[in-house]
Amino acid sequence: MQARQDPSAGWSGMHDIESMLDVRSSDLLASWLSDRLGVRFPYARRRILRVFPGKAARVKSAKAEAFAVLDPALHEPPVPTGVDKPLVEVIRSRAALSVTVLPGGGSRLLVALEAFGEVRYLVELSGEISFAGAETAISDFITIVAKYYERLVDAETDPLTRLSTRRVFHSHVDAGVRRWTGSGRPHYFAVVDIDHFKRINDGFGHLYGDEILVLFANLMRQTFRAGDLMYRFGGEEFVLIYGVEPGKGGGATLERFRAAVEGHKFPSVGRVTVSAGYTRISDAATPAAILIDRADQA
Repeated sequence: MQARQDPSAGWSGMHDIESMLDVRSSDLLASWLSDRLGVRFPYARRRILRVFPGKAARVKSAKAEAFAVLDPALHEPPVPTGVDKPLVEVIRSRAALSVTVLPGGGSRLLVALEAFGEVRYLVELSGEISFAGAETAISDFITIVAKYYERLVDAETDPLTRLSTRRVFHSHVDAGVRRWTGSGRPHYFAVVDIDHFKRINDGFGHLYGDEILVLFANLMRQTFRAGDLMYRFGGEEFVLIYGVEPGKGGGATLERFRAAVEGHKFPSVGRVTVSAGYTRISDAATPAAILIDRADQA
């Protein structure tokens, strides 16, 4: 019987860099990396984990500091990973590459994609994995991919609020409406405005206005689920795509956020209020422009 040849032997990975540069979305880079590693380790099992901070996940029954879902496209509530100590350790240490030996034989490879000091994706391979003298080449390849991931996220992120930008919103909506309408959980689209924001800038100055935008974005993160999508659309206008439990409407979540903003004491400015309109994402063929118009009217 002929022995299997290790595909990773003698691999530099550098010829994959050109195809990597064609990936223009940070959400797609994890899938691309999983596919490329799958070519090099064809006998290994693969999966992609989307990682959320434990505080944002609001899962009180788990002790772990990080949570993940297997399919980030579904935007389901995070599943705790507290029983998976190697995975949690990679998230805590933010190690780009970790390899462990599995008790039943074989190895487990974890690749972390990090941005703004947080691991956001993990690419996992397990089973028949052998570097066969290509450790340095594979490590260098993963380092390049991780740096490119940081650049993609930086380009997709509003520098002030650290929310996604309007450009990213359009790519998410175009690709995601069909998934949201078929996920089994109601999903809603909302437009949120800070009331009389120009008056705040004129009366207190743009420095205080910027501080309000930062604190406002932080309140968003605290109110909505870790898997919900939040964007700064421009100025004081924000856009949300969020899921609720089956049988529930989208108004209660927005009301909770509105009350949180109204009850927050903003430095120097004091009380700030917010207005919001929302619509349910019910038709897989609904374009982004229609969702925006419906939410604006609401």
